[in-house]
Amino acid sequence: MPSPIEEWYFRIPKYTRVYMTGIFALTLAVQLDLVHPAWLFYSYYHAISKGQYWRLVTSFLYMGDFSLDWFLNMYFLVQHCRDLEEGTYLNRPADFAWLMILVCSTILATASFVESFFLGDMLVSALTYLWSRFYSHMFISFMGLFTMPASYFPWVMIAFSLVVKNSWPVEELVTIAIGHVFWFLSEEWPRRAESGGSRPLSAPAVLCRLLHQTDARQEMADEDDFAAAPGPAMQAEPANDLLPEYAETNPVPAQAGSEVPSEHREQTTEPELDSSIRQRQPHLLETE
Repeated sequence: MPSPIEEWYFRIPKYTRVYMTGIFALTLAVQLDLVHPAWLFYSYYHAISKGQYWRLVTSFLYMGDFSLDWFLNMYFLVQHCRDLEEGTYLNRPADFAWLMILVCSTILATASFVESFFLGDMLVSALTYLWSRFYSHMFISFMGLFTMPASYFPWVMIAFSLVVKNSWPVEELVTIAIGHVFWFLSEEWPRRAESGGSRPLSAPAVLCRLLHQTDARQEMADEDDFAAAPGPAMQAEPANDLLPEYAETNPVPAQAGSEVPSEHREQTTEPELDSSIRQRQPHLLETE
């Protein structure tokens, strides 16, 4: 029988579990002096110029030694990344993986400007902001002190960091800007009329095939083709066939140019005909 910890671990969605496991394994390796942190941080000189490409990955996996701050980061990562993978990107593994790749690439591009070397905290902040926008309707409790909408959570964390560190949280502000751009492109932009329904953050077709996800662009193209295809001609059923009892008492009036069936013709008597002519064309009767 599996232990409660094992059950909890395997209930975590796949990609969140892989990332969490990588963070834990690398942190444990550093704690056991198997790996030195100097080999893990990111810098353009070491990662690109010197060809140490593993730093592009390890800089997101090492968030310091085991500590209270480390456990808080892990809690936010598992909670928010799990909600995104199981909720917002349910049955869209390629889109979720592509979002993570794009966010990490953007953080790498800005890391040199904010002088950040271990980028795990920035990724957690970006995912937290994305979560707060996708789940803005939720209300959460902050350390049991007060309740607030989820959309306020990143700003409360910035204020908390400002008080604790007594310095401007530049990294958090940058990651909020990054998260907002990706939220806008994935959620808000496709809803606008000028977008034409395009989704710029849809995963490439190669990644969709690799992760067994239907390509969103192909689905949209199929829907457009179906909408543009001419449908079968719709023949209106005559009312007499649909409602026989009603048709007997209320015959359908004849259209212009069509012949009235003999059984529906009304027999007009001579007095009625004279009266009708007298009302419409009295001059004909006067000439007679």
